Amino acid sequence: MDADIFFYTWTEAKEIIYHPDLAHIFAPGTFGEINISAHIDELNGDPIQGSIDRLIISTDTVLAIDFKTNQLVPKTPYQVPEGILRQLGAYAAALKKIFPDHQVETAVLWTRTRSLMKLPNHLVICLLYTSPSPRDQR
Repeated sequence: MDADIFFYTWTEAKEIIYHPDLAHIFAPGTFGEINISAHIDELNGDPIQGSIDRLIISTDTVLAIDFKTNQLVPKTPYQVPEGILRQLGAYAAALKKIFPDHQVETAVLWTRTRSLMKLPNHLVICLLYTSPSPRDQR
């Protein structure tokens, strides 16, 4: 890796990890790089598989966070690219099966702006219904 790229990446990572508004994401008791797979109803029972960057589980809430390095950061959840929303919708649907008694939330950590954007559940779940089925792509 080029030294300049390494320095920039390392600096960005440290700024995120030590940012006071993001400290709770990296606190003890949170989880990183959690693999998940499930058959979800929103995709007609089709399977999904992914890796959740950060997962925070409390007594009544589960928060799945995905890191994104987009150079253009949306100002609102409704401007987030559909692929990202579908990805987080799939995570939310799978987590709801695993944690049926918890409120499931999703968020994007935009690395460029060091900001956490919570996504409305209805937005990420509704987009799953418009996702093409793997069966349709055969």
